[in-house]
Amino acid sequence: MNTYFKNLRNTTLAATFAAAAFAGAVDATTTDDTVKLLTAQFEARQVVQIEVGDFHFTPGQIAPVHSHEAPAVGYVAKGAIIYQVEGEKPQVLREGDAFFEPPDKRILRFDNASATEEAIFLDFNLEQDGEPFIVFEQTPTEAIDRRTQPTIDIVDQSVDQVDVFASELARSGTLILDNTNPTMGVVAEGVVEIRVDGEPTQRVIAGSSFSLPENAAQVVIVNASSEVPATVITFRLN
Repeated sequence: MNTYFKNLRNTTLAATFAAAAFAGAVDATTTDDTVKLLTAQFEARQVVQIEVGDFHFTPGQIAPVHSHEAPAVGYVAKGAIIYQVEGEKPQVLREGDAFFEPPDKRILRFDNASATEEAIFLDFNLEQDGEPFIVFEQTPTEAIDRRTQPTIDIVDQSVDQVDVFASELARSGTLILDNTNPTMGVVAEGVVEIRVDGEPTQRVIAGSSFSLPENAAQVVIVNASSEVPATVITFRLN
């Protein structure tokens, strides 16, 4: 897996797929290698938006004690993080790991585990109307490098679970999603194309987040390269 996100840029996708019309465009020889990284469960809530945080921590950077009013799920893109929820033991999240920050729990540690290397991670906060992205107990004394990613607006949706998957796409490989529920994601490696029936092809580069609407019955994501693999992380709401 790539060790860092290249050429970060914002990408928000709004897609509507007609599965039958699109089936003929899918290469029959393509394959999809997908594994589940995490299932996060919480009390059902009416989610109206998903706010995305793209954080870059300097070597040795320590996060202030904080909490989230909304459940937060995320992915470590580079480096390693020391993570501790109040009442639990610290754990190390490494590159390629997914994580869950439960609502209304104090997060005692979310620190860069390395004194020499940068750490990068993305948070997706499943917010009800008016909820903040994060609540600090004290004003941070150190600058936090949070880079812009698009907020995902969704129709008032009852959600009590998020499943996180990592999909490795071989060279020119294709990932087909049965997108019956809202899905958000990030390209962790490579460049992919998301082809929308009747619309121009969308290219999504490593480091860009994306969203797929609930009414897209089937989603086709294609590795745009015939030379290197691609990795896509999807967060599927239930």
